[in-house]
Amino acid sequence: MICCYSTPDSASPPQNGATIPLRQPFLSLLSIPTVWQASGANPGGLPLLTLPQTHICNDPVQFAEGLQTLLPVRSCDALHKKQPFRVISAGLRIGDLTVISNWGSGLCGRVEGMDDAQLIVPYQGVGHFDLSGRRLENRSGSTLLYLPGGDWQVSSNVLAGVVLRLPRNAIAKVRQGMAGPAAPRELPVLLESPKLVQYHQSQQAGLFPSLYGALALLNSTVVASGSLPASLRLDDLLLRLVGLLLGPLPNEPPPRPCAGGEPIEALIEWIGANCHRPLSLSDLESQSHYSRRSLQYAFRQRFGCGPMQYIRRQRLALAKQRLLAPLPGTTVTSVAQDCGYLSVASFRRDYQQRFGEPPSGALRRLRP
Repeated sequence: MICCYSTPDSASPPQNGATIPLRQPFLSLLSIPTVWQASGANPGGLPLLTLPQTHICNDPVQFAEGLQTLLPVRSCDALHKKQPFRVISAGLRIGDLTVISNWGSGLCGRVEGMDDAQLIVPYQGVGHFDLSGRRLENRSGSTLLYLPGGDWQVSSNVLAGVVLRLPRNAIAKVRQGMAGPAAPRELPVLLESPKLVQYHQSQQAGLFPSLYGALALLNSTVVASGSLPASLRLDDLLLRLVGLLLGPLPNEPPPRPCAGGEPIEALIEWIGANCHRPLSLSDLESQSHYSRRSLQYAFRQRFGCGPMQYIRRQRLALAKQRLLAPLPGTTVTSVAQDCGYLSVASFRRDYQQRFGEPPSGALRRLRP
C-alpha cells in the first residue's frame, strides 16, 4: 500500500532519480553535501520518490502534519531559514514494516511517543540526534542509526534518507528464527537501546550494500508495476537485514549435518506442496526449526545449492509439468504467475537456462 500523506501540490517530483545498482561499490554511491541546493537537485536514488503518489511540501509545519499518519512528529522547522524549504516524501507499508522516504531541505524536528523501532538509513548528509541527552551522529556512507522508539530530536543539514519503522517483537522473532530454537533467548536490552551501526565494522560491512540494494529493488519493482507483490517477501528480507545489523545472533550454533528422517525431509515435502506460494527464509526456518546456518548447510549438502535456489528449481519443475500438460487457456504468463514468479521475463530467462528452451517451446509442441 502506497501512502500519500495529503493532497500534493500541483508540481510534480523530479523523474530523473536513478535507483542504486547492486553491483556498484557502496561508498561510491553516496555523497555528503555541505550545502543544500534547492534548485536543479534530484532525489539521488532514494526509493519511491519518482512515484505520482509522492507528497511535495514547501512548509515545515505542513510537512510535519503530513507525516502524522506514519511518525508522531511533534515539531519541525527549517534548518536554513533564509533558504527555500522543499521536501518530497513517500511512504509504503509492507506487512509489519513501513518504509518512509524523504528528500529535501535541512530541518530540525522532534518525535515523541514512538511505539515502534526505527532504522534511519541516510543517503546524503549528516543527522545529529539527541535522545534524552545522548547525542549520536548518523553520517551517510558511514553509519546507520537504530532507535528503539520513544522520544528523539534531530537536526540534519539535508533531509535525504529512509526511515524503516518496524515492531521490536518482529525483529526479535526473526533474529531468534535465524539463530535457531537451540539458541538462548536474547535479553531485551539489545532491542531497547539505541545503536549506531558502523560501516567499517567487519561483521556489518557486507550488510550495508545489501540493505541499500534491497531498497533499490523495492523501488524498481514498485516503479515498474505500481505495486509490491507479496511473492517477493521484501518485508522478510528487510527484517532479516535489520536483525543482522544489530549485532551477532545469540550463540548461534554451528551448522549440523542433515541425515535422513530429520526435519529437512519434512521441509522438502512442505516446499513441494507450497512452492507456488510466497516463501521466505524465515518461513523455512520456522517450518524446519533449523538455524539459518544449519538450513544453508543442509541444502548445500543435499542439493548443492541454497534453499531459495532449491525453491526456484522446484517452481521451474512445476512450471514444466504444467506446460507439458496444459489446461485450456494455459499461457506462459499464467504458468509463471501460478508458479510464484513475479516477472514473466525472469521466468522465461530462468526456464531457458534450466531446460535449454523457452517455455513457449513446450506449449507449441503440444498444440496442433
